[in-house]
Amino acid sequence: MFEDILDNDTYMKCDIYEEDDKYHIEIDLPGFKREHLNMEFNHGYLTVLASKKNEDTTNNKNYIKRERTYGVYKRDFYVGNVDYSKINAKYKDGVLIIDVMKSDDNKDKKTIEIK
Repeated sequence: MFEDILDNDTYMKCDIYEEDDKYHIEIDLPGFKREHLNMEFNHGYLTVLASKKNEDTTNNKNYIKRERTYGVYKRDFYVGNVDYSKINAKYKDGVLIIDVMKSDDNKDKKTIEIK
């Protein structure tokens, strides 16, 4: 659960922890505006997208060093078969906080005897 599909993007650092009825994902996204963030849920995967455009369109600057990056960042988490209407997210102070309600998929779980 909560395994990354691809772990090639080190920009979105996160912490994941659980409470009785939900999981919490906290992702550091400093420098982004809320309107530049998107989330999708599809077949058990929660995808977080963040995009940052280069505001410098003139390129007339004589950079000595340029470390800030621009583009689209993506991170996928497998959260299982949960009710997507019960996924809540808020963005505050550069941190995206996502709450995922736990699924009751295992309520009918049965042990099968191996003969």
